[in-house]
Amino acid sequence: MTILSKRSLWLIVMALLVVAGVYVPYGLLGGSSPSFMIAGFWLLFGVGVAIMVILGTARWKDES
Repeated sequence: MTILSKRSLWLIVMALLVVAGVYVPYGLLGGSSPSFMIAGFWLLFGVGVAIMVILGTARWKDES
């Protein structure tokens, strides 16, 4: 997999996480009463974002 395709895959996954961060809690889970499902979603969402940030910066190189 080339660097460009890895970057594209990373951007697509991040975009999906952003969409899920809006749609799931306010769309799918928004009409229900507050429950641990909402807290569980935010926990998994936060872990997912943290993993993506780590993967995105693990091989960061300054090209100047």
